[in-house]
Amino acid sequence: MDTKACKKKRILVFAGTKEGHQLAKAFEEKGFLPFADFCVATEYGSEVLSDIPGLSVMEGRLTLSDMKKLLGDKPYGLVIDATHPYAAVVTGNIRKACESRTIPYVRLLRDAGSTEYDGITAVASIEEAVELLNRCDDKVLLTTGAKELGKYKGIKNLKERVAARVLPSPASLESCREAGIAPKHIIAMQGPFTEKMNLAMMEQYGCTILVTKNTGKAGGFDDKVACLRAGYRLIVIGRPAEETGFSLEEVMRKVVAFYAE
Repeated sequence: MDTKACKKKRILVFAGTKEGHQLAKAFEEKGFLPFADFCVATEYGSEVLSDIPGLSVMEGRLTLSDMKKLLGDKPYGLVIDATHPYAAVVTGNIRKACESRTIPYVRLLRDAGSTEYDGITAVASIEEAVELLNRCDDKVLLTTGAKELGKYKGIKNLKERVAARVLPSPASLESCREAGIAPKHIIAMQGPFTEKMNLAMMEQYGCTILVTKNTGKAGGFDDKVACLRAGYRLIVIGRPAEETGFSLEEVMRKVVAFYAE
């Protein structure tokens, strides 16, 4: 590898947790870490990448204006969007920032899991999920993250019926408080969660319905679907939009080609 040539052009990666770590490991194996920067939105994102020495990490949520400025600060020749499949606004801003700077954009896609099972109800939004939950009196485990917990406020008898699993951070706990989740129903833990762990939590809190997003295998979706075998039901909130993009292997081939030019 011509390191002198690499220094003249860099790659900027907007990283989600799973994909960001996978990409960082792949960059490390190829010797590309000195010529790339990784952007994460939260302290948790930084922690996920903390086991990779020599990685350049920039932490913080960025606006479109921030992204445009960042892309002009260094000689970036390629941007990889490896953010969460539900971070539609962020992905849209990354695309616009790249267009404004005429920098090639590559989207790393996370495979979606199948929802074609008896016991799964697929919905388009949290609002639709709330409507379904208000037609029953079952207890519910929410595993869709803390960021949008406020959208569940309309669930009837929320304090008695709803438990929420979130990351163990002050921001997550505050989101639970604002949403009205009872303290005794807050599960603050970092995954991944196995099938056995999911089942244990459903049993512990007396839940019969698990609400999740289609995060694919990388996001533990398969282990949640496995709860169907024990008679539990799932409500799965669909992804914001169908996307085109590339697998991790395809993205790395593009990275190798980029540095070989």
